[in-house]
This record gives sequence, structure tokens and C-alpha cells, in this order.
Amino acid sequence: MASIDKRPTGKWRARWREYPGGPQRARHFTRKIDAERFLVDVEHRLLSGSYVPPAAGRMRVEDYTAEWMERRRAGWREATAQRYEREMRLHVLPILGRWPLAAVRREHVERWASELQLQPSSVAAVAQTLSAMFAAAVEDGRLSSNPVSGARLPQASKAPIVPLTGDEVRRFAAGAAEHVRAAVLVAAGTGLRQGELFGLAVDRIDFLRRELRVDRQLWTPKRGPAVLAPPKSDNSYRTVAMSGIVADGLSAHLATFGARSDGLVFHTPPGGMIVRAMASTYARRAGIASGLGCLVPVEGRDRMRYVGPGWHDLRHHHASVLLSKGVSPAMVAERLGHDLKTLMRTYAHVIRQDDERVRAIVDATLGGDAEDWLRTETG
Repeated sequence: MASIDKRPTGKWRARWREYPGGPQRARHFTRKIDAERFLVDVEHRLLSGSYVPPAAGRMRVEDYTAEWMERRRAGWREATAQRYEREMRLHVLPILGRWPLAAVRREHVERWASELQLQPSSVAAVAQTLSAMFAAAVEDGRLSSNPVSGARLPQASKAPIVPLTGDEVRRFAAGAAEHVRAAVLVAAGTGLRQGELFGLAVDRIDFLRRELRVDRQLWTPKRGPAVLAPPKSDNSYRTVAMSGIVADGLSAHLATFGARSDGLVFHTPPGGMIVRAMASTYARRAGIASGLGCLVPVEGRDRMRYVGPGWHDLRHHHASVLLSKGVSPAMVAERLGHDLKTLMRTYAHVIRQDDERVRAIVDATLGGDAEDWLRTETG
């Protein structure tokens, strides 16, 4: 039962119970109308099930984050858990860690995001992790809403992807070390991610059916040796059809270099795994040797950085070629291990390059010319 009474101090006290027989809560107001409005809102939230006890949101962000990660970690891939831990530790907790959960508002999230010294894409990734934490707090009954949901984040003026041409892919392959030249062909011909490519084993290749199975990737953790781990997402589990040139290239590569004892197709000449840093080195050397890439100085620092194609550009090439030749986006998304929404957001500009082909198809289908269509005579 909710009630309002006037106190000797002249203030108005609003009282309510969070559940029948529960402890009585109270809040004081200068004006009676404010107390009445408050109680109406409390009663609405109690009836709708959206009421959150004030004490529930007093837990600090850093304390809830530790609890959240401990409870949820078993359900995350190890790479995901490490990324969440790193993002919260470096970018969230130093600023918001000591805030009570309930004190964080959307305006605070937007200010926090605008002050992060990161690229917009990285800010979005960290905000997604923060949103997952607050969503869990809502599920746990500590908050009534997620303050990250709907927050405006810094936006990058993202230029459309300009894919490598077939000739540029061949030049890139020619500049690559001989033992990874076939890897360039496979990446450009199947769209495999870098980790999937260097985690590919002989027993995942069916030369008779000309297809390969993607069900793991070579993952390099922040600390410790590289390991074969599950793919990036559920969509990443897939069977990919190989063209003749890709199948022949893999066969020739295995005949020359063989596979590791664990079956990995691509490896260093001594027989080591091609981990992420090493793969990047091979791509950088190939880009420079082919003339497609170069080293440029980093502003304000005494070092150089590589600008040019890498392994992911071969994946972009594969997707762009298929889409521009009329392969359905759904099939391309399946080959890449993408969801369709991500594929369309990334490659829509490639599909739009088929405008001339669309015009030709419409003209050929409708036939005749505009004058024929606009004639009014019926017989």
C-alpha cells in the first residue's frame, strides 16, 4: 500500500512496499505533487514488472563487471573472454569503474565514447562489450534499462572497399614466399579468413568433391602459443566449394611442401605454424615485392608502417568478384561465414556496380522501344 503524508519539517513523504509484506521504502519531496507523481510511477513499474529496487543499482561497475565475467566466462570462447577482459580493463573501468551501475546514463556513455583515444570502429567494439555487461545487469534485475542502448557513438567516414583485381592478386602471389604462394590462391579463391586459412588441415579437404570444411581456425592468444580453436562464430562453420584452380594449387603445394604432422597445409619451411604476426610479415613482404604496398613513416614516431594489401584483402576480392558477377548475396554470405546483413553493409557498393547489366536485362525482357509501349492504339 502506497501513501503520502506531510512531515513536521514541511516535506512530503511518499511511502511504498516493493512486494506485499516487504520492508517499507520512503522518499521525501518538497511539493506534494512531486510525491504523487513519483508514487504513480513506482506503482506503474511495480505492476509492469519493471521496478528495480534502488539498492540494486548501487553496485559499482567494476564490481559487477568482475561478477559478470566470472559467471559468463564458461560460455564464451577463450578469444572472446580475453577481448572482453582487455577492453573493460583498458577502456571502461579506469573511467566508469567506480560509478554505481544506476548512476550511468546514456549521456555519460556518449561522453565516455567521445573521449576514448581510439578509432571509431574500435570505440564501437568496446561499446558493444559495455552494452553486453549492462544488458546482463538488466537481466539480473539491477537496472531497468541499458544506458548504452541507443547511445550515439563516434562515426567514421568509411570509404567503400576497393577490391584487388585478378591481376593484382596474381602480382601479390608472385611477390609472396614460395611456401605461402598457394595460400594466396586459396584465400582469393575461397574467401577464407586468415586464421581459417592457416588452420586448414589435409583431412578438411575433399579433392574428389572439390570442397573443404571450415570448422576451426589457428588462433594466436595474447599470451601463450598458437592453438587450433573454434571458428569466429556459428556462421563460420561451413563447407566451401573449391574451383579447379584452387584444388590443383593445393594439390601441387602439398606435393612440394607436404603437410605438418598435425595435418596443417601451410607452415614455415622448418615446419612451424604460421601465426598471426608471421602471416602479417609474409603479406607485407609480398605487398612490397609486388609493388602493391609500401612502408610509410608514422607521424611523430621514429618508425615505419606498412600500407598495402594483406590477407583480408584477398577475402574482399573473393566476395567482390562473386557479387559483381551475379552470385546471390545469400550464397556469398554462406561462403564467407558472414550473416547476410553484414555482407550487404560491407559490399552493397559492389552489387550496385551491376547497374548497366540491370538496364540491359530490363530492356531485353520488355523488348521494343518506349514509343511502342506508349502508343494508345489497341488494334
